[in-house]
Amino acid sequence: MRSTLVLTVLTAVAVGCTTNQATPGTPASPAPGSATPASAAAPEMPVPMPATAAVPTSTEVPAATAFVPFTVSTWADNVLLRSNPGYLFAQLAVLRQGTSLSVLGQSPGGEWLLSQTSDSRVGWVFAQLVERAGGGSVDAPSIWPTAVQTIVGKINDQAGVPISGIQFSIVQGAGANAPRNDAMTDDTGTFYAFMPADTSGTWFVSYTAVSCKSNTMDANCNCKGGLCGSPDPKGINVDLPRAADEPLAFVWR
Repeated sequence: MRSTLVLTVLTAVAVGCTTNQATPGTPASPAPGSATPASAAAPEMPVPMPATAAVPTSTEVPAATAFVPFTVSTWADNVLLRSNPGYLFAQLAVLRQGTSLSVLGQSPGGEWLLSQTSDSRVGWVFAQLVERAGGGSVDAPSIWPTAVQTIVGKINDQAGVPISGIQFSIVQGAGANAPRNDAMTDDTGTFYAFMPADTSGTWFVSYTAVSCKSNTMDANCNCKGGLCGSPDPKGINVDLPRAADEPLAFVWR
């Protein structure tokens, strides 16, 4: 799956428990009583018994379908297999173009795939650098990586609609060799930047680009309506380790 950037600026099938509840029977109407003179004793009338309501039954819930790992291959050369999902983690292997990988899962947000090589090395590859035979989906169960810190961000437009395909960089310091990570918003407008557990100091999280697959772009990779927006604010300083759990908030204007 290849994604062009422009404007540089978990799997269980949820099956509902269907309850086939029959409509309860309607109580039988009592026979109308005859008028009785006041001087005469009224005959004892039988008490009508309500019809028995049908007992609700439910269908058996099918067992969740187990995820079956599938194969993808690298379409680019020198693809890195990393110890965790992110550009700041150790390299486990350098994969040549056409390398087959078995997909075991994906990171929250879907940007990285937990994969296994033919010689049983397990690590994470950037999802946009692999493709599935026949162009099928590369969706897989979401797996939260271990031994990481996570910077989460959320971006909506002014009407509250999530904005997908917006790339943010996470940089410490300045210069070409400054440590940097990147993350892109998913369909919920959320990005997940996974950082090494021992990361510390101040990092600048800022907007860098928009993908052609963003819901702000049309089929020709042009801004919808000719209006190209940007997030507000364009960047936020974050201190790591970070105690706050709430996502960084951005508004697309």
